[in-house]
Amino acid sequence: MKTCSSHLAGPWGRCMGSDCGPGGSQSRAVWCAHVDGWTTLHTNCDQGQRPSNQRNCFRVCDWHKDLYDWKLGAWNECVPVSARTFGAPRQFTCSGGEEGIQIREVGCMLKSDGSPAEDAICEYFEPKPRLEQACLIPCPQDCVVSEYSPWTSCSKTCGTGLRNRVRSVLVPPLFGGAGCPNLTEFQSCKPGPCTGPEGLYSLRVGPWSTCALPQTRTARQAKRRKGKGQGLRERGGVKDPETRELIQKKRSRNRLNRQESPFWDIQVGYQTREVACIHRNGSRVVRK
Repeated sequence: MKTCSSHLAGPWGRCMGSDCGPGGSQSRAVWCAHVDGWTTLHTNCDQGQRPSNQRNCFRVCDWHKDLYDWKLGAWNECVPVSARTFGAPRQFTCSGGEEGIQIREVGCMLKSDGSPAEDAICEYFEPKPRLEQACLIPCPQDCVVSEYSPWTSCSKTCGTGLRNRVRSVLVPPLFGGAGCPNLTEFQSCKPGPCTGPEGLYSLRVGPWSTCALPQTRTARQAKRRKGKGQGLRERGGVKDPETRELIQKKRSRNRLNRQESPFWDIQVGYQTREVACIHRNGSRVVRK
């Protein structure tokens, strides 16, 4: 008979007690039910698995409203609805944005020290705030650049020189869009042969290297300190307090400007190449 019966428990009742606070108690009904649905004697169920029918609780009183309140966490990143439904975002043509869901943590807390408390305490005065909300994920915006400017004039009047042209960023990449291409192009130019002493020399221009991020400020400072040695110590820095304060304000303002402009936070890389001066006989001219 025991194998065909199991314990069932009803919902917890209201927290009761004579004192306000954690000294209250709750009770609920527990019964033994046959697999077919009808109740039977408790002895027909395994008493070792019988759930408790009473527990301690926090008895809320009206004056607790000034002591407890809901603590609202920050909304997390907007996740596509398709990712939650199918496990991974589906490929689709973005038009106006994609529907998403944001979640946050909400819990009851004691105002005095921010320690967590039972949600039932805060729910006594106010319903629990929502844990989810709808959001819109904007479509990815690829980088848009202007047309190139006209080529500059050649850097040399004869022999081999260089000229360049530039373009600017019209719309930065946003929300995972494609990055910006190179904004500057260089090209060798030959206005004509040199008839004077300049005809003995010409420029040899190597290929561009891969685009790489510049050294960090810390690395550049370490490199300068290594090269200058004791020179920095001998200078002793800026001694005037007003000048130091102005420099510090400028640095702080620059940092704030970078932090407040996330949409224009484009990582600009650099390319290098070798440009050498070559004598007519093929020897390299060493720069003095």
